[in-house]
Amino acid sequence: MKTYIIIFMFLGYTLTAQEQLEGIILESETSKEMPLSGANVYWLGSSVGTITKDDGTFSLPYKFSFERLVISYVGFKTDTIEVKENKYIKHILRASEELDAVVLTSRNQTTTKSYLKATNTFTVSSDELLKAACCNLSESFETNPSIDVNFADAVSGTKQIKMLGLTSPYILIATENIPAIRGASQAYGLSFIPGTWVESIQITKGAGSVVNGFESIAGQINTELVKPNTDDRLFVNAFAGLNGRYELNTHINQKVSDKWSTGLYVHGNLRDQKFDNNDDSFLDVPLKQQINVMNRWQYQDAEKGWVSFFNVRFLNDEKQVGQVDF
Repeated sequence: MKTYIIIFMFLGYTLTAQEQLEGIILESETSKEMPLSGANVYWLGSSVGTITKDDGTFSLPYKFSFERLVISYVGFKTDTIEVKENKYIKHILRASEELDAVVLTSRNQTTTKSYLKATNTFTVSSDELLKAACCNLSESFETNPSIDVNFADAVSGTKQIKMLGLTSPYILIATENIPAIRGASQAYGLSFIPGTWVESIQITKGAGSVVNGFESIAGQINTELVKPNTDDRLFVNAFAGLNGRYELNTHINQKVSDKWSTGLYVHGNLRDQKFDNNDDSFLDVPLKQQINVMNRWQYQDAEKGWVSFFNVRFLNDEKQVGQVDF
């Protein structure tokens, strides 16, 4: 029994003989020194290390072969101190004056598809609309494969759109979820919305909800107009074509108060040159003159979640088709 007692006493003496280096890590962001909790303390070139406790103190094994102690913490400069003997260490970490900046950049696609909605919906942004040569809603779909744009007839020069093989009477065309082009207006209605007035277009293919209207058998096209509080304060756009077509678009936006904003949008287009390149005595393209003016008011109360729009529009559209000498 005496032999076992001697062995246990010897093992206990061996375990307690390993030396420990103790100390405290402080920070001095202010004039007062404060304990720094969670700082990394380790011997350089080894895997021996620890982190400081809530009161900033630490304790880690010490050997004569360990000479350099590394102290680091996020937001502070990393220090390496030389340790020549096992002596209590008190060290102050200085805050970094400037951290490395991280710049995140992203680019949205001009045409996106939502995978969160039950309907097959594509969103066409204003960047995609810039790819079109010109200049109204019917011409905005010429770069989009989801919708086919064709001339209804050569005499009037009107365009009709098709979705899933069906023409516009089976497509719900809305402006900010309000049916806008219906009945007889389908012949020329797409040319009454200038392209610069469009902020984005949502295209839903296939039978959709009847909440906004009953025409959405082939699909639904919803147009979002530009907002006075997000549109450019002054915007001027001009277009001229070799076929004698001239267009001018002007946007003037003003913030009236914290909740009210208004915008004046003016669109004018003119084609007064007669073309008959095939000598059939009929105009190749109709003569036209259009003045389109909209005064748009926006009320927004972010605290209560109210957003309202009031539009006042004036439209005068004149077209001449048929024989050249008419």
